[in-house]
Amino acid sequence: MKSLPLIIFAITALAQWAVPLSQIWTYEGVLTKGTLIRVKCAAPDPYDPLRGRYLAVRPEQTNVPLPEGMEAPEEQMGYVSLTTGADGLATLSSLSFTKPASGDYLHVRVHSSYDKQASIDWPFERYYLNEELAPEADEWFAENIRNTKGIIAEVKVLNGKAVLADLTLDGKPFREILKDRVK
Repeated sequence: MKSLPLIIFAITALAQWAVPLSQIWTYEGVLTKGTLIRVKCAAPDPYDPLRGRYLAVRPEQTNVPLPEGMEAPEEQMGYVSLTTGADGLATLSSLSFTKPASGDYLHVRVHSSYDKQASIDWPFERYYLNEELAPEADEWFAENIRNTKGIIAEVKVLNGKAVLADLTLDGKPFREILKDRVK
């Protein structure tokens, strides 16, 4: 009887470690085994005092065509198939409420639908920065954001999950741009 509280404590402690470890395992699995897609974005630089510095990543395409006769209820989860164009950028090609059998796809929330189009919420929205590089990011964005040709999010996709791997600006990784400025 005296060991019962100890057993309950041990099970609780293991469960508390198991949940974040499984999330890390999934995240790292997507990064190592996932397919790289590139998505055109706009990315201003906000600051959140509780979570630190990040770039708010907003993909330009947020609407996906609905198949003929399909209704898309708001706030329902679905699957969006991705197609890579000749320019190497991925686009949303179709929405389904059943998991696709093949190809690259994302598990997304349908925000709303109108005129045979569904608006979706992408499964990523923030690109976190090192606190030491954040002031340089602020300064760089203020000076250059209007002159960039394109901000591209490099995302790894695996089994409907997406992990934001990097941002590139005019073909150069964002972290490299900031490290070059700091030198």
